[in-house]
Amino acid sequence: MNPLVSVVIPAYNGDAFLRDALRSVVRQTETSWEAIVVDDGSIDTTPAIAREAAAAHPRIHYVRQDNCGTQPARNAALARARGAWVALLDQDDVWAPEKLEKQLALLDRFPNANLLFTNYTDWDGSNDLSLRYRPGRSLPAGDITAELAGSCLFQASTVLVPRALVSSVGGFDPAYHFSGDWHLWLKLALRHSIEARGTREPLVRYRIWGGNESLRAVRMHREVVAMLEMLAEGADARRSGQAPALRRSARRARARLELAELADPATDDRSAPERLWRAWRCRPSAVRLLLRALLCALPEALGGRHFRRNVVARLRRKHRPFAIPSPLPASAHEESA
Repeated sequence: MNPLVSVVIPAYNGDAFLRDALRSVVRQTETSWEAIVVDDGSIDTTPAIAREAAAAHPRIHYVRQDNCGTQPARNAALARARGAWVALLDQDDVWAPEKLEKQLALLDRFPNANLLFTNYTDWDGSNDLSLRYRPGRSLPAGDITAELAGSCLFQASTVLVPRALVSSVGGFDPAYHFSGDWHLWLKLALRHSIEARGTREPLVRYRIWGGNESLRAVRMHREVVAMLEMLAEGADARRSGQAPALRRSARRARARLELAELADPATDDRSAPERLWRAWRCRPSAVRLLLRALLCALPEALGGRHFRRNVVARLRRKHRPFAIPSPLPASAHEESA
């Protein structure tokens, strides 16, 4: 009999964390699952860890492929999946034991739901750092297309979605290395009727460390801008509001890209007035950006250089990655991207 849930785990040089991720799957109170670990050409002991887990637990399957990236690895797992539902789990995250059981229980109250998620905590491996949806903040619910155009509402390891739905849009697009999960949620929302439901209880710990792909700010923002602009061009004109929402989101993403590039230590801070001006043009309601652009453009005699240095220093602090050392090398596909 096929399992109810297929757990998709892409892995690359994950020997520091993969055992914890797999252990959290094995401990699930919902027992109708299979886990597919796709080793994306690791050069550490990840293959040995995955093979050991597969030998100990028949529901864990190990697949090896050449280094291609996270999205191709997820697609390789999807091609082998048999479950009615697909759950994503990144190699450095962990689930609470009740994660799958409590998510699937949402279907008793919301039988039409087709995107199930959980709240989650940022975590450094020892301590919980912050809660994604704090008390008093509403959870995304129902048709979340407009909200999803503005930001990625769901961390990948929290989501449970029907396998047939993912297959209907072709799975994950390899073009989006940093934002592949957000791109998939948007494709599902734009092409289908999405009914999202989630748990207030945080059932996932999202590990924050120096190797997190989402900390590569400039490259990530460039990819997000391209993704949103592409989706806006292809949005269904018959579905009111889709394209305008995506275009607004793309403009905000362009503003964030300008700020992230300005915060990059490799960027000449003399470009600050122009970059801040372009960011403000993308977000005219952000008066602070306009004021900063004007201050940075002042002649040196009027303090322009002083203001520019202060603004750039603040941006660099804001965009600075978490100061947690990375125990792993950057993946080969990141370096060649």
